[in-house]
Amino acid sequence: MINIIKYSVEKGVHETPVDKLVKWDYECKENLWIDIYNSTEAESQRLLNDVFGFHALAIEDSFKFLKDSAIHHPKIDDFESYLFIVFNGLKDVSNSFKYQMFPLSCFLGRNFLVTIHNEGDENTITKNFTSILNERTFRKGPDFILNIILDNIVDRYYPILDNIEIEIDDVEEELFEGTPGNATLQKILNLKKELIRLRRISSYQKEVLFKLTRGDSDLISNEESIYYRNVYDHLVRVADTTESYRDYVTGMLDSYLSIVNNKMNEVMKFLTIIATIILPLSFVTGIFGMNFDFIPFLHDSAGFWFSMILMAAIAIGMLLWFRQKKWI
Repeated sequence: MINIIKYSVEKGVHETPVDKLVKWDYECKENLWIDIYNSTEAESQRLLNDVFGFHALAIEDSFKFLKDSAIHHPKIDDFESYLFIVFNGLKDVSNSFKYQMFPLSCFLGRNFLVTIHNEGDENTITKNFTSILNERTFRKGPDFILNIILDNIVDRYYPILDNIEIEIDDVEEELFEGTPGNATLQKILNLKKELIRLRRISSYQKEVLFKLTRGDSDLISNEESIYYRNVYDHLVRVADTTESYRDYVTGMLDSYLSIVNNKMNEVMKFLTIIATIILPLSFVTGIFGMNFDFIPFLHDSAGFWFSMILMAAIAIGMLLWFRQKKWI
């Protein structure tokens, strides 16, 4: 689907059919936003190549990762008359701490913005499409529209962080108040994996936003760079929170290993005590089991009970000695 919105002083904000857009004038006074999602490549290629004349490598990058379901590292390329930006968005999966990424490719010019993604109505871009359709937003220019889109994408990181925090609390309760096992270890490792991914994503995204805030390109006005700095600050907060969560989960992993080792030590201690007690008892039974003609109490009716009492006394004596040494 391709949504084309134009703004001019005479007509205001209005939609334009795809077949009406033949060639875009980079110097005209109209502002244009084209949102492309779940569209055929041929139709999109006509817009990007014939209407705007974008560089072939930028066009290839904008579609390659939609077709292959791969994730492009965030980037920003300056082609003088326009910027090519790749930014990755996130969406949660069934309100869990896991999430999926989707690539967003943007072409930003002085009077146009083209966004390309593979998401439907549940996506932030499409969901907020109608809220952006007003004269005030379009009057400020395409760079302001892009700021709104990136801000919405970054804001979607926070619910994911909230879900991760809830999962951390649940795992922590299971770790210290329950009986942690292999399932607990799997949850901790999954948390750590997702946090490492989120940290890597946010770190790359920061570089893109930082370049947009520096004012290196004339396509981003000084007035709008302040808004981009605000989005950058939000992303820095996300990165810092992710890093603190990752450290906390690493501490949980260490705690889990310590708990497991302590339990293993308790089991080995118990088995060692049993083996140590059995050792002298085996010695006594070995003596009375030797094949000699003369063994004390061999033919005595009380011999069996004497040996049992002797072994019980040895076992009780060793237990009392272990307790005195505070080994048990």
